[in-house]
Amino acid sequence: MSNLAYKMDQSPESKPQPYVLVVEDDPDLQSILSFHLQKEGYRVRCLSKAEDLLRLFETSPEQVPHGIVVDINLAGHLNGYELTQMLRAQRKTSSIPILMLTAKTENNDVVRGLNEGADDYLPKPFDMGVFMARMKAVIRRAERFPYPVSSQKEKIAMCGIELDPTTHQATIENNSVHLTVTEFGLLRSLMTRPNEVWSRDDLLMRVAGPTKMVTGRTIDVHVRSLREKLGDKAKHIMTVRGVGYKFSP
Repeated sequence: MSNLAYKMDQSPESKPQPYVLVVEDDPDLQSILSFHLQKEGYRVRCLSKAEDLLRLFETSPEQVPHGIVVDINLAGHLNGYELTQMLRAQRKTSSIPILMLTAKTENNDVVRGLNEGADDYLPKPFDMGVFMARMKAVIRRAERFPYPVSSQKEKIAMCGIELDPTTHQATIENNSVHLTVTEFGLLRSLMTRPNEVWSRDDLLMRVAGPTKMVTGRTIDVHVRSLREKLGDKAKHIMTVRGVGYKFSP
């Protein structure tokens, strides 16, 4: 299936449509996703291989999307895990929301997808209403970050962990760590108020906004992924049984 053409509305009174890239090698699923995304007002471009997406960013660096849909099993030499990892390693693409699609449903696959940098994970087959809700949620999550408060633009450093919300950079003992938008938001929320217990619902509202498609269990999975990336520093994120989490210096 050829890539779908898209045009930016040049009317000064119109709000630019959100732009989504779909990396999926199944032409039928490309068509279905494109149809529903366009129906909801998104501009869409479909690619079949990870290499095509990387080449697009090299030749047209200005075409940074609001979100990317990535299937794990792709044509070409790179799979969705590897593509996501590469996108997170580059500064200009490190904070683009990524929704991962796959036929795999084992917990280890979910955790691996989130560890590589996906913001959410949707197993096939899926309901298109659920897909659109998840897509909107990850894009909204990124738009909400950093928080629209001047103090939230300041760096925060504690226990060898430093977060810079302006550049979305995280470092541990001066070593860069690639966090997803959700992971970064979770860690910043916890570090902003050390020793304060955050309920799962509070964390959901802070990093995801009011969406019924995200649950407390989703937060648990993101926290587990965050802890793995923090290594020895994971000990500072403490579980408060029956309530939620806190950052203990």
